Amino acid sequence: MPKIDLSSVPIRKGSGYPSPFDQPCAGRTRRRLGDAGGLKDFGVNLMTLPPGGWSSQRHWHSHEDELVYVLEGELTLVED
Repeated sequence: MPKIDLSSVPIRKGSGYPSPFDQPCAGRTRRRLGDAGGLKDFGVNLMTLPPGGWSSQRHWHSHEDELVYVLEGELTLVED
């Protein structure tokens, strides 16, 4: 995978969730690093959340794993 110039990766703000479910995620920004690096079978996102913001709505993957690596701050994982 090539070295990625972060300044060249578009920043996307908000989410694709329909209203009103988009509101907790409205302040998030992300850069799709996996796409920028040419990855096809693995997604990598650099996401920034404002205080109290959500990265996503509650969801699950039946055939995938998901990894969260926190660079700064703290998070709350909601699971059942």
